[in-house]
Amino acid sequence: MIVVPKKRGRLFFYDETDIHWCPDTGRIYQLPQGQVKVNSPGKDQVRYLLGSVEYPTGCGLYELYPRKRNEEVEQHLSHLIEMCDGDFCFVVWDNASSHTTPMLWPFLLENQHRLMTVSLPTYSPHLNRIEKLWWYMRQKITRNHFYDSFDQLLKALVGWLLRLPFERFCSLMGIFPPQQPTAIPP
Repeated sequence: MIVVPKKRGRLFFYDETDIHWCPDTGRIYQLPQGQVKVNSPGKDQVRYLLGSVEYPTGCGLYELYPRKRNEEVEQHLSHLIEMCDGDFCFVVWDNASSHTTPMLWPFLLENQHRLMTVSLPTYSPHLNRIEKLWWYMRQKITRNHFYDSFDQLLKALVGWLLRLPFERFCSLMGIFPPQQPTAIPP
């Protein structure tokens, strides 16, 4: 009798967001006498940030791509499977066209032994935990701020992701980090 060990299951929340060189505009505090000016490059450049964050550990995979199509989604999922080193991945995502296209089905069928996607109901971004990370990133990196070059914007984004305190990340994701053991008095 052959005993096959069970695979460890891991839960990821996946989403993508657009990164534009033209700054996002939003509310800003200003003096009543003047209007705040935010520069713009004139011609916009765009990259797409695809991200998968594991619940509840907070581990993640974030990748920048020049386009946002099913090919890039497939490549990101392939990297996620490689990152999980034999574990089974559950990926929760929305119903974007790049997720529901029949062109992605052969990849999903080929990898069904390692990957299962779970689609969220339509118009329910509040259920996808990674959406809060994108919102916070926009507040801190792209809202009302112009970068002299698109490369500077991308470097600022990557640096921000690397420096984001884990406690703040956990708060955004609704993850409760493990408590440090407290010493018991003698």
